[in-house]
Amino acid sequence: MGIVPLAFPEKGEFNKKELSVLKTAICLRQCSAVVAKLIFIKMFRNRCIFNSKRFSLRSVNSIRKQSFLTNDYKCHEAWKEQTFSPLVDKINLNDFYNKIDTNHSSKGVISAIDVDIFAHAVRESVHLDELRDLLHRLRLSAETGNMLESTHHATVRNFMEYGNIQELIHILKDPLNFGLFLDEFSANIMLNKLITTSEYEQAANVAALIMLQEDYNNDITCSLCLYACFKFIIGYTKPVDSEIKIEKKQKVEEIKIRVKFLRNPYFDDHFDIDDIYLLSGKSLAWLSEKKSGNLNINLQIIGWLCYKKYDKLLRVCESFSKEQSAMIYTEVINLMNKEINNVNEDLKTTLKKSLSLLSPMNLAKEPMEEAIKIMIENSINRVQKKDIKKQLELFQFWTDIRKQKLAEQTNRLDRAKRIELIDQKQRSLKDEEQKLWFFDNEDSIDLEIEEKDKTAEIIPTKKTNSKIVDEDYIPPEILPNRR
Repeated sequence: MGIVPLAFPEKGEFNKKELSVLKTAICLRQCSAVVAKLIFIKMFRNRCIFNSKRFSLRSVNSIRKQSFLTNDYKCHEAWKEQTFSPLVDKINLNDFYNKIDTNHSSKGVISAIDVDIFAHAVRESVHLDELRDLLHRLRLSAETGNMLESTHHATVRNFMEYGNIQELIHILKDPLNFGLFLDEFSANIMLNKLITTSEYEQAANVAALIMLQEDYNNDITCSLCLYACFKFIIGYTKPVDSEIKIEKKQKVEEIKIRVKFLRNPYFDDHFDIDDIYLLSGKSLAWLSEKKSGNLNINLQIIGWLCYKKYDKLLRVCESFSKEQSAMIYTEVINLMNKEINNVNEDLKTTLKKSLSLLSPMNLAKEPMEEAIKIMIENSINRVQKKDIKKQLELFQFWTDIRKQKLAEQTNRLDRAKRIELIDQKQRSLKDEEQKLWFFDNEDSIDLEIEEKDKTAEIIPTKKTNSKIVDEDYIPPEILPNRR
């Protein structure tokens, strides 16, 4: 069955609603090219003419962006039920934030369940700054250990939908002040969105966070992280240093400060790494090391190369060259040649030896990027149904936990309020009793007053350093200086 190309008429334009529906239909991954074309024809049959010279299905496919995850995986409908539940939907965020702020300012107390409800009730981007402030306050309080898992997930979804992803990454990279961490589902959705918009540097930052957490349980997460780091490394260009004007050195007065001790410099080579290129290399090396296969070994070689661990690179190349069915990708060879030109002479020997082991190997026919995409698709087909089921179960579990925690907090506050009312009632009854039986208990009241006076006299006061004066002391005679 041949595909008939389409053409737009010279007169008339599509409105925005029609174009948005068209793009949505074409962007569906489950929708094949033929089905997409049929939808196109049905929608615009009165306005389109058939012409093989002006419009083809290939131009329609060019509109589509690469998206790995389906809409079913994101569970939008189930998540909306979470955020529009009766418990959350009736919250007025302005009043709620003011109450939390007043309680924290007066008593220094903030509740994890209150922050969780606030995170789920966010509907507009104007409340993201308030959510960030509450996360920071909660992190600095003793309640940070009671932070719910749903708070992390809700915050990530809110910033992706209403806010700036770059700000979200900044929060994720500062766990000491915010304590926000990615779960496997929010990480997958975030990586998919960044890859779709070709923001590979930000996607590499997310992959580095997964690597630092050492969470390699989800196949989709690992595959997307590998793709993000690979795309960033392939397109990476070293930043050019700006020209520094040479000025005459001026003598600067040195200021010396006395300190109790000197702290020895320490670098853990993990959390202390701040170079995104090194982090991407380490992420590639560690993530691909957990899996076997020809593609993963090639990615591992790129990882150790970019991570500057040339000794480990050489060991991997030696073991890889001994495999009979091993194939090397041209991207690996190109990156190694590029690295050889940029390193010192001392390190060139190790890199050249590694390259000599890989050069005689058979070259892979397909591009490395396509092989990684196939790996991602296989991971999605294998794990997607399980992940969707897990998310739905988690949403229900989080709802039950939220109700339970809120009920516990309500009972705790009611109990504290009742205890306070009982204490006030006891004090008032005691005062009334003292007034009613004053003349009968006058002697005992006088004795209590005397005992209080005695105890007040016994309380020691601050000792004053009195100087002992010696009456026989003769001050020395001060003579004038002799010239």
